[in-house]
Parts: sequence; C-alpha cells; structure tokens
Amino acid sequence: MTNRRSIPAASRAGARGRAHHSLAPAHLGEATAAATVGVVVGGVALVIIGLGMVAMGLTLGSRYAIDPPPNAASLGMVPIALGAGILLLGAGLTAGGVAVLGDVRRARLVTGILAAFAAALAAVGTILVTVNPPPDVVLAIALTVATLVFGAAAILLLRPRR
Repeated sequence: MTNRRSIPAASRAGARGRAHHSLAPAHLGEATAAATVGVVVGGVALVIIGLGMVAMGLTLGSRYAIDPPPNAASLGMVPIALGAGILLLGAGLTAGGVAVLGDVRRARLVTGILAAFAAALAAVGTILVTVNPPPDVVLAIALTVATLVFGAAAILLLRPRR
C-alpha cells in the first residue's frame, strides 16, 4: 500500500466540461447567432428604406417645378405612412436583435415574431412584384432573399432552447 493521496484536480477538470470556443454567444449557438446578425442587418436596411420613403413623401410637392397638381400634399401621405411603418419595423428588428445578443428576457420571442412578420411581408411583396406587369426581377430576387433570411431567423429564434 502507498500513502499517496489521490489528486482531485484531475477529476474536477473532467467534470467541468468543455469550454465555449465559438464567437457566438454561449446562450445562443452558431446558427441562431448568425440569424440574429441577419435580423440586425435587415433591420438597419429597413430603417434606411423607411427614412428614404418618409423623405420622399415629404418632398413630393417640390418635384413639380411650375404647376403642381391640386392634390400634391395628399400624394405624399401614403409614402409617409408606409415609410413610418417600415421605419418602426426596422427599428424593432434592430433593437430586438441586439437584445437577443445581449440575452434580454423574452427578446427571442418578440424578435422571432417580428422576423416572421417581416418574412410574411417580404413574401407578399415578392408575389406582388412578380404578378404586376412588367415584373421587376431584381426586386423580386431581393425580396425573396429577405423572405428566406427573416423566415430562417424566425424559425431559429422561435424554436425552444435545448
């Protein structure tokens, strides 16, 4: 027999488990983190589009140099309203994506629902762009990509944690 004690450090190291060796946050995972970054980038793009639409609606009357139509002020109301809606959706997606990355409570659920809503809107936009003659192929492809990105992000964000 020997008088040596066993070394408990070796058994503790094995029980600790593996370290997290990814750039993705530990509470997400690689696929969900990539989808969240896609949601943030798409949200920033929607904010820029919304600002552009609001600016276009506000300056619509100045596009007529000499003789503006009598309803020039009301022509800008639809782009202003739609631009404000797109601006709010983009701000919500951006803030939600940052909140998911920061592990804020219930941020995955809210951001997943917003991403699903954005995917549905992009899908409807793809159909509308395709069926109206002449179809704009570039815009249809861009909206299809947006549908896929937001749809995949919604699926990954709304799935239960493991």
